[in-house]
Amino acid sequence: MIRKGNARDAETIASIKIDTWRKTYLNIFPDSILDNLDVKQETQRYLQNLKDRQVLVYEENGKVIAYCYFGERKQEEFYQYSGEVFALYVKSDCQKRGVGTELLKEAIKQLSQTHSHILLWCAKENTRAISFYKKNGLDSIGEKIENIGGKNVEKVALGISVEKVYNLKKSANYIENEENIAIYTNPDLIFLKNETCTWFKQIIQHKETKNVPQKFIDYLIKKDVIQ
Repeated sequence: MIRKGNARDAETIASIKIDTWRKTYLNIFPDSILDNLDVKQETQRYLQNLKDRQVLVYEENGKVIAYCYFGERKQEEFYQYSGEVFALYVKSDCQKRGVGTELLKEAIKQLSQTHSHILLWCAKENTRAISFYKKNGLDSIGEKIENIGGKNVEKVALGISVEKVYNLKKSANYIENEENIAIYTNPDLIFLKNETCTWFKQIIQHKETKNVPQKFIDYLIKKDVIQ
């Protein structure tokens, strides 16, 4: 089950980060960085991140086994990529079960409500992770070198372009029959027929909307049907 992370998850998430970093970044990051990872420090770091990042956790049998940070980017490079997945980690004994894929898809889905271009950074030597992200639709868009604990680490930026996601507003409801869709808002009653029915269903079912005229989307927003 995926849910929003909260302060109660702090220590568990700190432990997951330390466990995965020491296995994933062995011989990539300096030993001093990995050896000095501390649960208390990482717990405080997680609590600090709650202030300006969104967090999703994956819970199984009441225990958190994975987490993902995401939110708005502030860096100037690749400026069109305004959304970022900052971190995605799954407990080492819970990997290869699709947990990471589910978290990544949900993070991208939520980011796509406000961002059309999303990226993440990955250590170039972490080929397993790069392969995972590419299988999930991200492509390499650039590289940089970051000094981590006195060592220059090559990093790869992987990005994805997504369509904006629109959701049906709580104040709107609709009924569908063979001929039309009736949308109830306050104070309007809107009837859609033929092509407009198809467009409406594409929008609220989060399917591709490339063929949907922007004027129709703007109309639904103006009428308080979607947000």
